[in-house]
Amino acid sequence: MNTTLENSQQTNNSIYELIASQFSWAPLAVLYQFLKSLDTQEYVPMLTALIEKANLNDKVNKEVQAWEQERLNPSRTRLVVKLINHTDLDFEVGEHNLQWNADEQHPTQILPWDIQAWKFDLAYTRRLGSPSKDMFKHFIVFGDKEFGFRFDFGLRVNTSFGVISPTLTPVRTHTLTSIGTSPIQCTTRITRTAREEPYGFTVELTLS
Repeated sequence: MNTTLENSQQTNNSIYELIASQFSWAPLAVLYQFLKSLDTQEYVPMLTALIEKANLNDKVNKEVQAWEQERLNPSRTRLVVKLINHTDLDFEVGEHNLQWNADEQHPTQILPWDIQAWKFDLAYTRRLGSPSKDMFKHFIVFGDKEFGFRFDFGLRVNTSFGVISPTLTPVRTHTLTSIGTSPIQCTTRITRTAREEPYGFTVELTLS
């Protein structure tokens, strides 16, 4: 085999391996478009942009992990939210029913292709022997009438009373809904839950 051709193939293989290792979090459709661009002279800026996105993703993941490991007052439930915006749209924060806390990191604006995280420390009050109770129900609206979405989230603790002690069952709700005239694909999933009171959890939101 020609040495120059062999070196070129090794270089391409290295690029593909780098993409596979760094960008496994991205949707296959997005990766496919970038892989197609590697056949052009523009692959270097494309790859650089992907690396920057991967670095941002790593930074946000570390922030999320740090918040998850912090010790909190038992009268507060921590909700951590990670958002990945796989669109070229920006979203302003609109209507919501939260009271922002100075110690929290709450959303202000979502930029195109952005990745960011927020934390909310929400009141949790449950006395011994309490019946089932909604601890909190909140929502945040983002965007405008054309491109917008709504995030609803809550925590309910169901109590069933046994002979020895009651059994507590946390029910965590998380809904992401496109509400603009032009639909946005929205998905949400829980990535971490605490097994004990006050039942904190982490949610990942994805826009595409």
